[in-house]
Amino acid sequence: MKKLLLLCLALACTVSVLMGCQQTPANTTTTPAGSTEFVPTFDETLSFKNPQTSADTSDLFYHNGSFKDGPLAGDPFLFYHEETGTFYLYGTTRKYSNPGKIEETFEYYTSTDLINWKNGGVCFKPAKGDWCTSRLWAPEVFEIDGKYYMYYTAATGDGGVLHCSVAIADSPAGPFINKISDTVNGKKPVFDFGSNFPTIDGSLFIDDDGSMYYYFARDQIGDNSSSGGTNSTRRSTIWGIQLENPYTIKEGAKPVKLTEVGRSTINETGKFTQQWEVQDANAMWNEGPYMLKHNGVYYLTYSANYFGSKYYSLGYAISTDPLGDFTKLPDGQAQIMGIFPDSEDNWDYFIGTGHAMFLSIGEEDYIVYHTLIPNTDVWRHFTIDAVGYREDGTLYVNGPTLTAQKVPDAVSGLSNVAGKATVTSDNFNEDTLKYLTDGITGAGKAYSDAEAKTNGGVSTLTFTFDSPVDLSSIVIYNSGDYAQMFTSVARIEIDGLYVIDDVKVLTDSYVKRSKQVYAGSAAILELSHETKVQTITITFNKADTIGVSEVQILAKG
Repeated sequence: MKKLLLLCLALACTVSVLMGCQQTPANTTTTPAGSTEFVPTFDETLSFKNPQTSADTSDLFYHNGSFKDGPLAGDPFLFYHEETGTFYLYGTTRKYSNPGKIEETFEYYTSTDLINWKNGGVCFKPAKGDWCTSRLWAPEVFEIDGKYYMYYTAATGDGGVLHCSVAIADSPAGPFINKISDTVNGKKPVFDFGSNFPTIDGSLFIDDDGSMYYYFARDQIGDNSSSGGTNSTRRSTIWGIQLENPYTIKEGAKPVKLTEVGRSTINETGKFTQQWEVQDANAMWNEGPYMLKHNGVYYLTYSANYFGSKYYSLGYAISTDPLGDFTKLPDGQAQIMGIFPDSEDNWDYFIGTGHAMFLSIGEEDYIVYHTLIPNTDVWRHFTIDAVGYREDGTLYVNGPTLTAQKVPDAVSGLSNVAGKATVTSDNFNEDTLKYLTDGITGAGKAYSDAEAKTNGGVSTLTFTFDSPVDLSSIVIYNSGDYAQMFTSVARIEIDGLYVIDDVKVLTDSYVKRSKQVYAGSAAILELSHETKVQTITITFNKADTIGVSEVQILAKG
């Protein structure tokens, strides 16, 4: 009879890989002082899944690697419509409708989960007589007082100067039209600073007091008269100007220069202090601006280097004024994503990471940008990753990832509750436990100082909650350094009732041959349904030191 009971329990814990699951006495779980008494109960219908690759994960996880076939969008912009829970993705989508003819339009994609996408078709097509007949680039959409404003770049004819303008719609799906008022009617661009002042990549920022600012790149690309450039060296810079309303420059306002390529400030001279920006000697750009504000500080994010090269990268400068003196962090710190010059901390699965925008989805922050897949194609691919701020205010990006990452809480209805637990450990460096819930999920060796470290051998982490949580999934993020990574978690024990052995790291998140661990590498345990849990113990067993960059405990509510 005892053997039969054990057999039934084993069958109840069906999993897709080799694991162990067993029942142990309920009194092995203790209740913290002052908390509600909780007696865990074994659920024979509960089963577990340990995905082997990103493609095996459930609808709780998206992965950028699945977007290799679409949506294809250079200069991507993601608008989240909270009321309907719908994401609208826009981008540069030049399209051949007939052989030899380019159809200049903007298309859009929609999704409700960041996993499955639908092409919604054309949302903006210039009307007959509009000024913007060529090179429609970089659309950004903002909702203001119930209207939707699209900021974009275009030119008149193939030889025209690039300028920026605004279109309006009643829906994020469009149709967007240039006619906003009698004077803003599509006959000329809204932001026209002259034929020798071509502009691209316009972006709106609304400050806390409601004041509006418009940021753009002054594009000067050599002797190419089609863009109005007269310089022998290709170069562009970031500028800003204050607006009166979404389509009107404030009276008396003039464009203000905010960045200089390769320089930490616009007044700096001498040797380049931002070497990462000048990898393409004859093609130097600061472009694709997007403004953030955090704790009273303005973060001007931008892209550098040629957009079609592997060196296209992301960086930022900071100021205490939206049009003030912006300063880039020291070389090596201002760059937050891309190919780092003369560094071993680079990746080979994405290149050309750039033209980013940022958005909040519920209580979480994300970065959206485009990438190139080496040796595959020349299309720019939509990519999204989590982003945040360290305690010192510096910006970090959990990417670029191509492995499974949790969808935003606002989408899944789950929350990462790991930070609400009391964490105890055996054989971990106690001073490093704070990194388990700091939000940084192993985006490379550059972040390996923000990881919990073991002293080698059998090591455990125990998460104990004051009150039980409705557990759905556990995500254990790897080290960003291959030398300190783990390929499996020896054991996960839940409330002393369930023991799951050998929870493997996604096999597509590291490469033994090149000794490379990808950003966001993780071991994932998914439950067949939510179950109330108060204590989770995670055990590692590796002779050498390992680094655990983050633990996410996803629970309902």
